[in-house]
Amino acid sequence: AKMAAFLIAAAFAGIAGWLYAYAQRFVNPTPFSLQAGIEYMFMALIGGVSSVWGALVGAGLVTFAKEWLQDLLPHLLGRTGNFEAIVFGLLVVALMHRMPAGLAVTLGRRLGLGRTAPTPPKGSVEPLPRRERATPGETMLSVRALSRRFGGLIANQDISFDVKAGEILAVIGPNGAGKSTLFNQLSAVDTPTSGDIFFRGQKITGIGQREVARRGLNRTFQHVKILPTMSALENVALGAHLRGHRSLISAILRLDRAEEARLLKEAETQLVRVGLGEHIEAEAGSLALGQQRILEIARALASDPLLLLLDEPAAGLRHKEKDALGDLLRTLKSEGIAVLLVEHDMDFVMGLADRVLVINFGQTIAEGTPDQVQSNPAVLEAYLGGVE
Repeated sequence: AKMAAFLIAAAFAGIAGWLYAYAQRFVNPTPFSLQAGIEYMFMALIGGVSSVWGALVGAGLVTFAKEWLQDLLPHLLGRTGNFEAIVFGLLVVALMHRMPAGLAVTLGRRLGLGRTAPTPPKGSVEPLPRRERATPGETMLSVRALSRRFGGLIANQDISFDVKAGEILAVIGPNGAGKSTLFNQLSAVDTPTSGDIFFRGQKITGIGQREVARRGLNRTFQHVKILPTMSALENVALGAHLRGHRSLISAILRLDRAEEARLLKEAETQLVRVGLGEHIEAEAGSLALGQQRILEIARALASDPLLLLLDEPAAGLRHKEKDALGDLLRTLKSEGIAVLLVEHDMDFVMGLADRVLVINFGQTIAEGTPDQVQSNPAVLEAYLGGVE
């Protein structure tokens, strides 16, 4: 999405340059000098980079103020020079302190003219199509001899395991054991040095994050990744974007409103499902850390996953929130969704997981039921240290 936005902006810039050359019938480097680049930066920062009105306000203010200051300052100081650059620099410092979003955005918010966040559609909306559920006991994920090396550092070495539909598998281990590296490889954020990953019998090693998500393998992150200034509803709707089929051109021309309504309805459904129904219109950044983690799970659920990777979902949650999260994961399990989670809260893991995989120094040291793992000498040594 960022690449598409960059290319569209570059296209506008190219058209503007062509029109400039056509209108002037002559091109010289002055409008493209370092000083001009600094002025463009002033325009963006003063007006606000997140708003079209910010670009207009910033450009107009800097252009007119520059002409005025070029006449006024030499008269006041008794000498010539680019003193207006100093004034603009001080103005930018003051604005970044008092109005970091820029003049247009800040004043628009104070006057009630800011961006209006979308709301759930009223009335009945055709639901998005859902994937065919996996059969009970079907092997969703197979990992075979997975290894990841960073130079001489071995983060994962010959890790193998399976995850079945309707099963909760927990991956535990001390800090630095290689759990997050394993998750990054499973979700195609990182590429294994060797080994293979199979999802529903098809090899997905190295196929790319977007395709992995499209097939139904979705994740949350160890550190919350949300868009804080967008509403909770918008953040969750982003998780369903691969379930839409309208093109970028349709979105630019606003021809995708019916599909957008379906995506927003799906987002509302998932927010209610995870217990955040009363925060639908709240800014995501205003939610507590525990609520933001639940918001990430709702966003992943909006993609209609078959396998859910949860990286420390209980971190920062209070006792009742953990209970609610546990109930939610058991519900997902009953619906046939496979859950693979990394977690440090042993009480939460042992009371929830069907099986536990323990890794240490990048290697599997134990696998089995929670009771089997808790009594395993290698696991006790990894967590508590050996006895001489």
